[in-house]
Amino acid sequence: MRHTIRTSLVAAGALLAALVPPAAGGATALAAPLAVSEQAPGTVVQRGGTLSVPSGEEGPATSYFGAALPAGATGTVKARLVLSDLFWPPEGSDEHIPSELYYTRWSCSVNGGAFVDCPYGREGLVLPETAAAPFVTYAVRVDAGSYAANDRSLHGSFDVTDAAGGRIATGPAGFAFVPGTPEAEFRTVLHARDRAGVLWQYEGTGRPSAPFKPRQRVGGGWGGYTALTRLGPATADGKGDLVARDRDGVLWYYRNSGTLSAPFWPRVRIGGGWNAYTALIGTPDGLFARDRDGVLWNYPRAAGAPAPASAPFAPRVRIGGGWNAYTALTSVAGLSANILARDTGGVLWAYRPSYSSDPAVPLRPRVRVGGGWNVYTALAGTGDLGFHTDRDLLARDRDGRLWAYEGDYAGVPAATRTAAGWGWNIYDTLL
Repeated sequence: MRHTIRTSLVAAGALLAALVPPAAGGATALAAPLAVSEQAPGTVVQRGGTLSVPSGEEGPATSYFGAALPAGATGTVKARLVLSDLFWPPEGSDEHIPSELYYTRWSCSVNGGAFVDCPYGREGLVLPETAAAPFVTYAVRVDAGSYAANDRSLHGSFDVTDAAGGRIATGPAGFAFVPGTPEAEFRTVLHARDRAGVLWQYEGTGRPSAPFKPRQRVGGGWGGYTALTRLGPATADGKGDLVARDRDGVLWYYRNSGTLSAPFWPRVRIGGGWNAYTALIGTPDGLFARDRDGVLWNYPRAAGAPAPASAPFAPRVRIGGGWNAYTALTSVAGLSANILARDTGGVLWAYRPSYSSDPAVPLRPRVRVGGGWNVYTALAGTGDLGFHTDRDLLARDRDGRLWAYEGDYAGVPAATRTAAGWGWNIYDTLL
């Protein structure tokens, strides 16, 4: 009998070795070759051990499990993958799955069949039933988004049961979620204007130590503007609006195109008189403007979705005076207004959003971040530079070196910085 089982397993191994694993994302699966001739009956082996799964746009990763069934196994068998180190929300809560499984999609295949969705539920991941055989090959494919279980390993068991529910084969299973390349919608884009008036864009990579891909030319003629500011985060999927003030004080609106290679639609005139302001700070909620007397004004986004490009803002509302104390102002990307302000003494202050319905009180009282920020000649709030928050900060020093600061969820930069490049003195504006 033992010889018969071994012969069957060797034959199964030869058949599997002739099949080739599918390319990532394929609609059907061919079973991966497994060394099964020495696998003991009643065991399940995960080929290659714990599977490394990139969380990002890399696409799905597939793990193969070989189940050697005991002699005499007949009828229909079922398989289930259970990850034992998950914390499930209580029944009846608004949460439906553990946080580690958000932004993940699971599918599975049996013996080289087509992949089907296998949602992970409270009972684990239940694979399709199949007829008993000396050796069964299962494939589990997981596609993890950027905010899945980054830097987290999940372990458990892979069990095969007979028609009566008795376990007839088992073995360990593991999935290690590692940071991948964030999807385009989560990767920031930096715009930079050179001294010849050409606007360039740097697509984010999702890696803080090398945060940008090589620059791409947006176009010339941007030297005619005395102020440029973004209205909310710019992302690698071509999203993010921009306003620009020309030398005559006319404000222009550049609506995003949704295409990174040509990120803006042709400009639309908003109106004149904007030379009254010494600083413009765009936010997702609208536009802040500081006048020559140091008074800060709020231009909220106009009601209606979407507001016309020629009238994107409601009438201005006074916030308060004293803003001439600051030599640099920038908005940190996010869902609402997060303002960073550097004073004449080099101290950086953070103004968190108030979330008030009163447009005259859009910000909370300032919070001191720290001193020494006069070493920088430019500050630019961005989206996610790869720290997995969406309110990071770039700072350029006098030597043209660029530094990245991880921001918290209120836009306050961390105390430590990461080198992000050099040679940035060729630009007069970063946004």
